[in-house]
Amino acid sequence: MENNFIYLDNASTTPLSENVLNIINSTYRNYWHNPSSTYELGIKCSTYLEKIRSKIAYIFEAEEEDIIFTSGSSESTNIVFNNIYENFKSGRVVISNVEHQATTICANKLRKQNWDIYEWTVNNDGILNISNIEKILNNDTNLVSIIWGQSEIGTIQPVQFIGSKCEELNIMFHLDATQILSNGIFSWKDLKCDFLSLSAHKFGGPKGIGILLTKEKSRQILKNKDISLTQEFSIRQGTQALPLIAGMYESLKNIKGKIKLYDYITEFPSNKIYKLKNYFFKKINDNNHIKITGSINHRLPNHISFLLLNKFFEPIRAYKIVNFMSENKIAISSGSACSSSSGKPSSTLKNIGLKDDELYSNIRVTLGSINNKSEIDKFLELIQICIDKF
Repeated sequence: MENNFIYLDNASTTPLSENVLNIINSTYRNYWHNPSSTYELGIKCSTYLEKIRSKIAYIFEAEEEDIIFTSGSSESTNIVFNNIYENFKSGRVVISNVEHQATTICANKLRKQNWDIYEWTVNNDGILNISNIEKILNNDTNLVSIIWGQSEIGTIQPVQFIGSKCEELNIMFHLDATQILSNGIFSWKDLKCDFLSLSAHKFGGPKGIGILLTKEKSRQILKNKDISLTQEFSIRQGTQALPLIAGMYESLKNIKGKIKLYDYITEFPSNKIYKLKNYFFKKINDNNHIKITGSINHRLPNHISFLLLNKFFEPIRAYKIVNFMSENKIAISSGSACSSSSGKPSSTLKNIGLKDDELYSNIRVTLGSINNKSEIDKFLELIQICIDKF
């Protein structure tokens, strides 16, 4: 890591491994032509592209046509919402009230077009209140869009249970899985979902490339006859970024372990990162100056979020801790990189019931394969200084 920095912000972005960087560079050198071109070198690139698509489909236990390459999760989500609007013109969409801003922006666009946007509430752990699911998901609902693993507080939603209910009512179901994949591979054929959004840079791949996972039924909503068949099955226009796609595939191969799916829980493989998070929780178990935000049991394996209280048990503003850590060569964050610098209080923290004086105080530590126990120990030493200092 540059300048001996300890990097604890892997939910924001992840470093490229050497093999990923190498495959990107070699693809830029050897496959730089347009895959849609009909001459020999273009066909060579197209063949290579479809070979990679097939291999990615194999990793997810999906069909080749299920894999749509995009620039990342935000664009994937936009494609889903835009096409729901085009196909239904007016209707009802259900989102959670702890969504990433990519989803809330899309929902707000529909709201301005007089769509009914229902914001599904969560409990104090950030988990959706599913006791009233029968009332929330009704025959008027066209789309449900839920964040699988919440980026600020790490909470995991019961997506299989929700997916089953959507299936029963013939409701399209979209998942924002941006934070999931760094923790293991899931089976697309087993996931009860119609659309799913991913960004490669969250799991060791390059920035500017991602996937929209689809199924045969949901693809029919996305198809646009004005887009060439050579461009993502007439779903996403533009020349495919083949070197980035190759890099993303290489990063997918680096992910170890299989995610198991149950109605109410997502079971992640036990690995070094999972054990490191548990080490962190064990070390802070008796520290009453640290207040965990989000669920402890239903949480992303690499995610830790908390409020830090000073010696007077008052919440310390997150920016003070983030800046202090940066001065001491540790990178952490206060939440989603897309919204943490907005100056506004976190709606997610507000919606899980935090008090007004706590809304600016969430700290997020997210782990990766490059981290170790000595880095956690160093971070906790500095946390104790923050308690006394601020």
